[in-house]
Amino acid sequence: MVVAALFNDHSTIAWWIVAAYFGGAAAALWAARLARTRDRRFWFGTAVLLLLLGVNKQLDLQSVLTSTARSMTRHAGWYPERRVIQGLFLLALVVTAFVVVLGLLNWLRRSSAPVKSAALGIALLFVFIVIRAASFHHIDAWVTVNVGGLRRGWWLELAGIAVIAASALAYRNLPRRKSR
Repeated sequence: MVVAALFNDHSTIAWWIVAAYFGGAAAALWAARLARTRDRRFWFGTAVLLLLLGVNKQLDLQSVLTSTARSMTRHAGWYPERRVIQGLFLLALVVTAFVVVLGLLNWLRRSSAPVKSAALGIALLFVFIVIRAASFHHIDAWVTVNVGGLRRGWWLELAGIAVIAASALAYRNLPRRKSR
């Protein structure tokens, strides 16, 4: 009973998305096994990112963060200005995601096409995260509209995971280099 209370969403699709995160992480680890040093770090970091996002999918840690921030702003007397604080938080999240993606692009400029396409998958996940963070602040319409039986946000999330997993599998099929 206590374990069930830890999980945020008991729906079948939520568990499929968690499984997709873990499958994507496994594919990234699989690619890391044969990767060169720079690529190995990328694939390992990608696997860790996917594992953390998969765990967060069910533990809903962002809701704990939101609740804690709400409580802190009330206690500090800032709650009436919460929209400004929410906007600043969202802006910081967007800037951070943008800087990370630019850093990845620069770091991976000499990497193979599968590594670059996996970075695109990470960028898609960052877009999903930013949209989801914005939806906590009353901009929920885009994320929750159903398309083909799934919410748009889930499609974007699954697309990012699929791009990463497919890229990891493609990386495994690259010709092996003599120096690793």
